[in-house]
Amino acid sequence: MKRLTILFALCLTMALPAHAGGDLTRQTPNVVEVNLGSETGEMVFQPSKLEFETGKLYRLVLINNSPHPHYFSSVGLARSVFTRKAQTYAPNGDRTAEIKGQIQEIEVFPGHRAEWWFVPVQTGEFNDLVCSVSGHEEAGMTGSIKIY
Repeated sequence: MKRLTILFALCLTMALPAHAGGDLTRQTPNVVEVNLGSETGEMVFQPSKLEFETGKLYRLVLINNSPHPHYFSSVGLARSVFTRKAQTYAPNGDRTAEIKGQIQEIEVFPGHRAEWWFVPVQTGEFNDLVCSVSGHEEAGMTGSIKIY
């Protein structure tokens, strides 16, 4: 009888579908806002030091209230995350695009914002956050990112 019970339990578990521990991209996101430049035209990331934790979903909101277009570019970050999506928004709040796949840099036009949804999957410290518009990095638009 004991052998029959074990055999029945084994057959039952083989017939049931396997489930993963959960879809990390469907968590409630941790929202991090970064201002690209300033309203007065300063070439800065505010904040310029960002920290993320592996395994958590982030919605990185990039806000450009400056009179200049700006890039958010970090090769280290791009190589260390799984991107769920990126979205762009017009000044009136209308969503203008949704992008899927690997992201390396995002340009945000004056008065617009963008969101990058990602899950960090690898730890590291990166001092490669820059705005790649000509002259902006040299004017101080740099930053650092830590993933722990």
